[in-house]
Amino acid sequence: MVSSEDRILNAMELGDPIDKIPKMELFSSILPFVKWFIRWETLPPRIRRLNRKWKILEETVNTVKEKWKMKKIDPVEKHTLFGRLIRKASFVDRIVTYLNLLNIAQKSPEKAERDAVGLACLYARMPIKLGYDLWTFPSLTLPDSDAGFQQAPDGNYYPTSKEGVFMDLKSNDLEAVFKGVVEKNIEKSIEGSKEFYETAKIERYANIVSRVINSRYRGKKIKDQLLPAILYPGPFETWLTVFGNDNMQGFYRRVFQEHRNGCKGAYFDLLKVKTKMLCHLVKCLAEIDMKLFVIGDDCAMIHGSMLPPKIYRDFMAVHIKKFVDTAHQGGMRVLLHTDGKFKVENRETYEETWEFMNTLLSTGIDALHPIEMWANDIEELKRNFGDKICLCNGINTIELQTGTRQSVAQLTKTILDKVYRGGGNRLNGYIAGSDNSLMAGCQPYLIRQMLYTIDEYGKKILGL
Repeated sequence: MVSSEDRILNAMELGDPIDKIPKMELFSSILPFVKWFIRWETLPPRIRRLNRKWKILEETVNTVKEKWKMKKIDPVEKHTLFGRLIRKASFVDRIVTYLNLLNIAQKSPEKAERDAVGLACLYARMPIKLGYDLWTFPSLTLPDSDAGFQQAPDGNYYPTSKEGVFMDLKSNDLEAVFKGVVEKNIEKSIEGSKEFYETAKIERYANIVSRVINSRYRGKKIKDQLLPAILYPGPFETWLTVFGNDNMQGFYRRVFQEHRNGCKGAYFDLLKVKTKMLCHLVKCLAEIDMKLFVIGDDCAMIHGSMLPPKIYRDFMAVHIKKFVDTAHQGGMRVLLHTDGKFKVENRETYEETWEFMNTLLSTGIDALHPIEMWANDIEELKRNFGDKICLCNGINTIELQTGTRQSVAQLTKTILDKVYRGGGNRLNGYIAGSDNSLMAGCQPYLIRQMLYTIDEYGKKILGL
């Protein structure tokens, strides 16, 4: 019997599909998971209308945030009947106290670990039952990475990480969002991140991962029902944790300055420290028989690379190559996730046009995700690089939020046709899925339609 691991690793070796096109997602946001778990579509229309009318989700989340002081109480804000009732309910305080996982993590690490394993195992049911082959666990954070609630400049209290980032949760769709950095002094922010990377409890983290993938669901180990992977932010993502999402100008200024100085400076040194931690991490994951590591490192936008290719190569790619080499030495594959466009437009030569893409390939990565549909022509990428790297996904995630069953099916067929043509009438070295992740607005019935079309239309193309 062909396993999910067989399908994924075969694709990363640029092989033709064994029995069907392999499927993956980076992860699911909270809301699609909740909708899938409670079988939202099967609820009576009256219940769903009542949820919209009473704003049950929004009022519940806002109530919790008010209790945690993540949201100021506005005395003139109007609430629905449900919102007024839940704010007066005496049991809410007890539930909110129990849900304060940050306090649990600080007071009882063992209980925090059990909760993390339990939640990850529950989360794994979704990809297993939907028939995915590859899925990552971004929910498993490094132990002791939480720094509790701290007051932000807006006066609210937000959960923070020891990397120094404020986090918030949107009440209408449960999407996690950055609220800036705790330390505005860049030098102190760099030192704080450096201390976190140097003291991270990697072995303890690997043990938690091992407990998850070896847990059983429906009588089988999770790792035997899909290929699990860990998603961890790469060197480029430090711009969010060091400079903050409101200070990208400061990030650019620092990178250009240190690049002109021969890639010397405190920030470049921080990237070295993080790379050392990532190398330690992949070694520990290899020891527990993990087959794949996913590095999340958004370094491009819809118009192209966020840094000039040469600067990206010298300042960022050099670090990625180090932990990719370490992973390969341990028998692990590496998938790089970055949104954005890989082609450099309006260049005279082929080398200049594909300078950024070739820089990514030079790191030795085995797969590239997610081939954002509006930024790239997946057929062109497959034609030019299909013999060098496994391409992943490419099906517009927006269609999974706003489309219909018919439009999702048609789009999925279009993407598969493009990959097939670009590969010279082959579907080798390809893994199918959405061109980002299952974001908050994605509808479970449209996700199922995409997966069904991948399987059925894929068989037709492959002649199975």
